[in-house]
Amino acid sequence: MSQGVTHFAVGATFTTLLVTFLVPNVRYPRVWVLAGGGWAMLPDAAKLHANPSLLALHSSRWADIFWLHFTMDRLDSTDSVVFGAVALAALLGMTALTEYRGYRALSVVRERKRTGGFE
Repeated sequence: MSQGVTHFAVGATFTTLLVTFLVPNVRYPRVWVLAGGGWAMLPDAAKLHANPSLLALHSSRWADIFWLHFTMDRLDSTDSVVFGAVALAALLGMTALTEYRGYRALSVVRERKRTGGFE
């Protein structure tokens, strides 16, 4: 089983990719990224409340709709701190790339507006 922070980081990273490249004009992109990280952790609700349905979801292939939750639990069966650190580093890198891309696009718009390039 992967750690919760690993699931969150992977979900937030995938959501960042989605928001940046597939739906770039979405409102409140950072909120969507946080929601994507939370979505990845939903199957772990079985740890908070031992409901048979939640336990069955957590241990089934259906958990993969939550940003590959089931697959990650199988790949990282030892709760590896290294796996979590790599996932967090990927999230940080993707966030930095997204922010750079956003600021760069904004500076192009400002430059075109300043030089009259929109007319």
